[in-house]
Amino acid sequence: MADSDKTNIDVRAFKSEQNAVNKENVSLTISTIDPLNEQPPVSDPIPQEDNSPPHQDTPEENDNGEDNDNNKLVSIYGNYRQSKLSTTWFEQVEYIIFHNELKSCLRNNKTVLRECKENKRLLDLKYDDLNNLVNNVQTSVIFVSTLSGFLQATRIQFAIPDTITSILSITISTYISLILSISKYYKLDELKERIQALREKYSDLHNRLDYRMDVLGPWSAKSLWIHQDPKKRLLEWAKVMQDLTHEYDEIIETKQGLVTEFENIMDTKSRNQYHIKNRELNYTNRQKLYEWDVKESKLEQTIGGAARRPSSIVLQHEELDNWDTGSMD
Repeated sequence: MADSDKTNIDVRAFKSEQNAVNKENVSLTISTIDPLNEQPPVSDPIPQEDNSPPHQDTPEENDNGEDNDNNKLVSIYGNYRQSKLSTTWFEQVEYIIFHNELKSCLRNNKTVLRECKENKRLLDLKYDDLNNLVNNVQTSVIFVSTLSGFLQATRIQFAIPDTITSILSITISTYISLILSISKYYKLDELKERIQALREKYSDLHNRLDYRMDVLGPWSAKSLWIHQDPKKRLLEWAKVMQDLTHEYDEIIETKQGLVTEFENIMDTKSRNQYHIKNRELNYTNRQKLYEWDVKESKLEQTIGGAARRPSSIVLQHEELDNWDTGSMD
């Protein structure tokens, strides 16, 4: 009986100890999983394969792309969609302003260019005559000087009397002195250099005017105003017109100086003389051109059906006109 009681007491003691141990474990477990500011560790998820369909632009994204394109077009061409289609393109106020300014600018350029070309043409004719005169004088001096030396060197071989040799030498020396004195008196060399310098200045002015015509040439096409924003187009033209106006003032001042020099060199008598000569040369040239046109026409009829090779030489009449505004729209 005593042994059974002792056994029961031991069992009770063991259970109490076991319960105490379990309580400690429970408290430890709770303390580890009850954080104050930290979350319990979470394991990384396993990556899964994405089988979703590819991304497609939504209608909103398409609208944004179209808006960007429209903004780019507006920045380049302006609000061309807002132009009134009820009126014709060439009845707009902006086009009328542009057309009048362009027409005036072209007329001014052609007037100055025509006058400068006529003056330069007269200068070319006078320079050609003066150059021939100076060349003849210089050539004659060289020729008689060489002849005088030749006679002096061969008077013994040809048995030329000393009297004749002396007379020829004196004659040649007198001619050389006389012709050079006359040339110096009329200042032929100086006049020739002045005319040449003036011709170069006129050539520079011609190039400036031709450049202005090249700038205005593309604007002569009326089709540039079709389906375009008239205000933006007029602003672009205003920048060009402002530069041309400023340059035109400089051209007028340059032309004034050139005309002054031209009138100092070419008096009224010389201008009339070379005007007549210019018309004679034009008449002769037109006759020759007509004769060659007839010959070329007959040649074209003769080889009309034959295969032709392209010519490697471009003739003058085959060149394109420089901004023939009359043939534009």
